This record gives sequence, structure tokens and C-alpha cells, in this order.
Amino acid sequence: MSEKQEVNKLPYILTALGTLFLTMGLLHFYGYLNFAREEEGLLVAEFSLVTIGSAEEGQLQARAADHVAECVDGVMILHDSRHQGLSGLLVDSRQRVVRCNAQSVPAVR
Repeated sequence: MSEKQEVNKLPYILTALGTLFLTMGLLHFYGYLNFAREEEGLLVAEFSLVTIGSAEEGQLQARAADHVAECVDGVMILHDSRHQGLSGLLVDSRQRVVRCNAQSVPAVR
């Protein structure tokens, strides 16, 4: 009867770990991994509502904001044009999602 030689498993383990760390490093380098703390991701910008016909309406700046809003599945998604890939839901001060309807325009009363 022949005896099997024991295979050294250390090179296999080191190769697997090296591959894992190299993959994680490359994904982070190309921006596919984002390590953000909860404190950093809470507030991107603050918004306020300026009603039509109010005194604040005449004090608006001519330059547009760096954000673009989009209605997706009935909720307002806000994209930041300065930071590629930074998007989020538009919520009010009580963390409620702002709903939208892309097919209707509100009527002035």
C-alpha cells in the first residue's frame, strides 16, 4: 500500500488571503468601496422652501446649486454633481421621504 504525502496548505491559505486583500485594495482604489462613518453620511446639504410671491423670492442667487433632483419611483432622489456617485433620498427635518409625481405640475391657486 502506498502512503499519500501530506500537502502543505500554508501556500494556499496565503494565496487566498493575498488575493482577498489585493481585490479589496483595487476596489477601494477605483471607488467601488466607500468606507463612511454614520456621522459623515447624515447631512449632505440643507435646503429651504421659498414660496412664490414671498420676499425671499427676489433674493435668490443666479448661479444654480450643485445638486440635481430626479423623481424615481415616486420619491425624490438628489444627486450631487461635485462628488461623482453621491446620491440620496431627499427627506424633511423629521427624516420623512419627500414624495414626487413626475407627471403632474402643481397648479397655482
